[in-house]
Amino acid sequence: MAELDFNGREQLYYQLYDLLFQGISNGTYVIGDLIPSESELMKTYHVSRATARKAMEMLANDGFVKKKRGLGTVVVSTRPKHSPHRVVNYTRKIQQASVVSQKKLISFETIPAPTDIAAILNLEAGTELICLQRLRYGDEEPFYLEINYFEKSYVPAILQRDFSKESLRVFLKKTYNIQWAYARQEIYSIIADEKLSLLLKVEAGSPLLHIKRVSFDVEDHPREYVDTYYIAEKYHLEIELTI
Repeated sequence: MAELDFNGREQLYYQLYDLLFQGISNGTYVIGDLIPSESELMKTYHVSRATARKAMEMLANDGFVKKKRGLGTVVVSTRPKHSPHRVVNYTRKIQQASVVSQKKLISFETIPAPTDIAAILNLEAGTELICLQRLRYGDEEPFYLEINYFEKSYVPAILQRDFSKESLRVFLKKTYNIQWAYARQEIYSIIADEKLSLLLKVEAGSPLLHIKRVSFDVEDHPREYVDTYYIAEKYHLEIELTI
């Protein structure tokens, strides 16, 4: 059982929220499962009812759980509801749906903005960017690689966090109150180069799905660029188009 840091600078309710989020993210609690009640959380983590209630309210506000009369608090989603909505809605489906997935941190650093990414984010080439690379895997088998880019001056505090466990999207919302308006995506079929083949543990030349996403805030500024590389044989996309 994970413990809360009662001497830390971070609020106990946020620590408790994060532990419950990790349980939802890594498959300890799946959609339809009940999560511990306020009384159970108080007993397990030695916190007040106000702390337990605040953590549960945050989970509900972010769209992860919902109270159902006569049952308790049920997991209804594994993604925060303030992720960017897409005009084209797609679902990524993995063949090994029963495995418990986790994220592994590959690198987390500040880099000068390459010309192409600087242009996408409307920045000068060489502007300091935060580059976060994470590998999603299950049972030690890679599923996809995700690389996030942000202007460093926009969200400097993310360098102090561990996003192998914490939700990046939730952190941005809670810390910077970023309001996402929309995102644009491009989907490509590519083959794995040497670097990607090593990270994803596939042969060089294997087919991959490459998705590029740019997320815009409510002031229409591009604030995040993401490169995601999926092992094609493990994923397929279901796309729903509105008429």
